[in-house]
Amino acid sequence: MKHQKFLFPFFLMVIVPGIILGIITLFGFSQTLNRKLSDTIFHLLPSHHTLSKDIVIIDIDEQSIAKYADHPELGQWPWKRTIYPTLIGYTKLITHPKITIIDIMFTERSDYDDSLVAANINLGEISHAANFRDGGIVIPRKNEEDLGKKFNVPLPLEIPFPEYENVSFPIGEIGETSPMIHVVNVIPDGDGILRRFTPFIRWKNKHFPTVAVQAFVTGEDYQTEWKDGYFWIQKGEIKREIPLGKDGLVRAYFYTEKELRNIPRYSAAGIIESLNQLNTSEVDDPEKLLVPPSVFDNKIILIGTSAASTHDDVVTPHGLFPGVIGQAVFASNMIEGHMLQELPEIYGIGFTLFILFIGVIVLFINQWHLLKNVYPVFAVSMFVGVFYFLYRMDKVISSSSFVIAFPISYLLGFAYLTYTEGKEKRKYNSILRNLVDPGVVSEALEDMDSLKKGGEWEITAFFSDVAGFSSISEELSASDLARLLNEYLSAMTKILKFNSGTLDKYIGDAIVGIFGAPIQNQAHSRLACKTALEMLAELEILRSIWNEKDDYTESARNMAFRIGLNCGPAKVGFMGTDSLASYTMMGDTVNLAARLEAAAKDYGASILVSESIESICKEEFHFRFLDWIRVKGKEAPVKIYSLICLVADLTPEQLEAERMYEEGFQYYLNRDWERAIKSFEKVSEIYRQTDVASKLLIERCKSLFKNPPAVDWDGVFTRTSK
Repeated sequence: MKHQKFLFPFFLMVIVPGIILGIITLFGFSQTLNRKLSDTIFHLLPSHHTLSKDIVIIDIDEQSIAKYADHPELGQWPWKRTIYPTLIGYTKLITHPKITIIDIMFTERSDYDDSLVAANINLGEISHAANFRDGGIVIPRKNEEDLGKKFNVPLPLEIPFPEYENVSFPIGEIGETSPMIHVVNVIPDGDGILRRFTPFIRWKNKHFPTVAVQAFVTGEDYQTEWKDGYFWIQKGEIKREIPLGKDGLVRAYFYTEKELRNIPRYSAAGIIESLNQLNTSEVDDPEKLLVPPSVFDNKIILIGTSAASTHDDVVTPHGLFPGVIGQAVFASNMIEGHMLQELPEIYGIGFTLFILFIGVIVLFINQWHLLKNVYPVFAVSMFVGVFYFLYRMDKVISSSSFVIAFPISYLLGFAYLTYTEGKEKRKYNSILRNLVDPGVVSEALEDMDSLKKGGEWEITAFFSDVAGFSSISEELSASDLARLLNEYLSAMTKILKFNSGTLDKYIGDAIVGIFGAPIQNQAHSRLACKTALEMLAELEILRSIWNEKDDYTESARNMAFRIGLNCGPAKVGFMGTDSLASYTMMGDTVNLAARLEAAAKDYGASILVSESIESICKEEFHFRFLDWIRVKGKEAPVKIYSLICLVADLTPEQLEAERMYEEGFQYYLNRDWERAIKSFEKVSEIYRQTDVASKLLIERCKSLFKNPPAVDWDGVFTRTSK
């Protein structure tokens, strides 16, 4: 392909989509789209994490609200605060939970605050909720600063945690006696979906842990570390790296919808009912209670609400869920280390541009037609594979760049390819269909530029000629001669094309073929040898048919041909005018093949090949060494062989005869003419017929015996004719 013809497809398929991606990224449209697309892909891919088994929920659900609708203390929402110590106390009847995290705000005074204060003091391991906000009327509370100092976690201010102007701590003594506090704020993305959480919230340069952190540390001492943009939390031997984004949030792994719906949730009504059963001695064994206390042993308990009247719902990637479910997901992420790292968007853009660049190569350089058709499947599979590989490593690559740019790139590229190649393909198809097997034509047309300009390739040149055809043609009428040629050439050309050969031209009865072009094929030498042997077998069939029909003349019925094969570099391509062009070959490789075809007559060989053919194909085909010759126009000697058969078809008789021939040739090179002649004579005896090559060497030995060669004679025979 010409350099300038590659640049325009590159511009269409890489630069144009790249500019579109730059604009989308610049205006900030891509971030939300990335997260929406990743949600969809997460649903399609298999989950590789499961929610922590340490988390249970005490749920004030619809059943709890409805069951006690007429109760003097529980008949209205919010419930009186005396119920919460009851719920917490039940979990500690015979077990010891790790921590109880209350996802309900107590920021206003009530007549029942003392019950919560007593629970804080007596039950321990309780964390109360604080809420942060921006704007609004701020009325400072007297214990606000004290609580801020008490629960502050000293952290560097350069960590980009979300910061709020105002705070609502648990009211009065509830906050003052609270063993721990946590922040219940959740921060949905711009599309309203809750996907991310933050470990800490900042207020007045102070930091406060969220539910996730509190569930991870469970009231124990912990350390934090901030270094080179990375944040860690360590509790004992467990150290968690938290992949914070630029806004201090981290992408949550949301597991599956089924897991979210199956988080162990125990109705507050069920706990109250179980406590009543214990108090009335209806059940002696605690394990037979509606909610056995043992389910809370060594667990992290979240107390929250799912009843519609509490209005505590969030939109997750799996749909609408109670807020406490979202908090449970964040807590599990922190406990198990399931947080996702959103890679910088440049990674996704870079990967997409790489795929687009491959697309240019596939559509405009690649010669395999099938690959162009499956390119979209390949590209999508590669993207999904990379996405899933990173997802398994808890990393998320941006997907909007691929989803947007790839269809644009492919459509532009394919449209341009169709436009430019349509006209040329029709032109060259009409030429190639007469030269090459139809199954190869479409493949050859895939790289039009390479096809038109040609090049210097490794090929095998094929020349065949009918022996004594001039005499045959004189014996036949014009119509019979035409019929004979048509039968012979049709049969031989069919074999040539079937073996991926290209018909260069007919020269009377001669066939000129190319193997390895216009479709480059590493097996061109093997295919040429296979073709030559199949032609030899086909000619036997034709002769038997002609003899059976008593068709043509006797010499025509017994016709024989000679084939010359040579492989090496040659110039190949379309040559001629736009209106009259043919695909042909030129060069020394081609000339030698033609000389070998002519020389085959001297050695009585049907198929004469060069040493280059023998060295490549000797594992599959058997070759007989014949001579060293110097063809007309060339100084360098050539080692020539006769192609005999497949290695599997070789007979002991042939091996013995060839061994004797090579022995004689060695005597010949050593100027031991008498021994050479004896060895050559034995060859014909072994074959039980005159061996033309041996007879030729015998005559040569006799001549050299009478007229000894010069001192510097190298044994190479120089042919003076073409």
